[in-house]
Amino acid sequence: MNLRKELFEKIRGLERFVLVTVIEISGSAPREIGARMVVTEESETGSIGGGNLEYQAIQSARDLLAHTREFKRRTEFSGLGVTLKQCCGGAVQLMFEAFAGESAQQLVDTLAVAPSDRPRFLVTCVSDDEPAIVVSRRSERNQLPDLVWDAAQTLVAERGETSCMVIDGETQWFITHLNEPPTKIVLFGAGHVGKALVKLLQDLPFQIDWVDSRADIFPAFIPANTRALSPDDLFRFINEQPADVCFVVMTHDHGLDYELCSHILRHRQFSWLGLIGSKTKRLRFEQRLFNEGVDSFTLKRLVCPIGIPAIRGKFPAAIALSTATQLLELHNYRINRPADKSVMQVEARS
Repeated sequence: MNLRKELFEKIRGLERFVLVTVIEISGSAPREIGARMVVTEESETGSIGGGNLEYQAIQSARDLLAHTREFKRRTEFSGLGVTLKQCCGGAVQLMFEAFAGESAQQLVDTLAVAPSDRPRFLVTCVSDDEPAIVVSRRSERNQLPDLVWDAAQTLVAERGETSCMVIDGETQWFITHLNEPPTKIVLFGAGHVGKALVKLLQDLPFQIDWVDSRADIFPAFIPANTRALSPDDLFRFINEQPADVCFVVMTHDHGLDYELCSHILRHRQFSWLGLIGSKTKRLRFEQRLFNEGVDSFTLKRLVCPIGIPAIRGKFPAAIALSTATQLLELHNYRINRPADKSVMQVEARS
């Protein structure tokens, strides 16, 4: 997901807040390294895992904020089992950064700058009491140790975790890759299942183009990560999509479903193509596509029925939940795959 944008939206307009970040984990923990929440005197957004850990962190953040006029950083170690009585049983190191006045505005202004194609990193020297910096070039911070810069590049190359801790002698550095892109989805169909699916995906790391020729069928509320579109030429629209796009086909018309799948399979590079429907629908589509020249290897890339086998049911919400789970699996595969692989291969649901 675009962590820069996510963090910016949480702190925009705030004059005083504490940023709470999970920077180290030992054993089992409720959230991953890099999980963040923003705490003010009146509210909190985001989560570091809930439960007593989060409750105590909020209290610590507000105590820090009450005694901070500019910027202050501190860390706390929390044993989840013995100290907090949580069943995870592990331990976490939390970093508390209180921003007020000029320091708050500086972070907002820094994160407001839209990223270029060059990776950008939020780099914090945990061992000192200076605000984090955002860097995209080694030359932007000459005092940044080579070890830290190399670790930042590894975050991009391995596409696994978005944050990591680096220890250089007695100094701790915490790095977050800010502009990891979301997974692009083109969803055809704004019927009951389409509406339920978009609702489920609105808080997940996806960028969605939601397509239906019936412009009046879209709901009044469209999530921030979604565009409702009614292009005049569907096939031209398909051809304009990036090579790593995921297509989801669930229109009101089986004939249109077929034409969309046929065009995508014949003319497009794509990461994934999912089609709503039964095994019978898949067989009929396969036979027709094969007779029209689509080879058997390409046909295997058509995923139908969509969704994961563990979630059954024909209710729109159940189909949407099953499909959303499958898409999140695809996103996680994309983030964690080796950097030299550009196409996701996922077996069709049996």
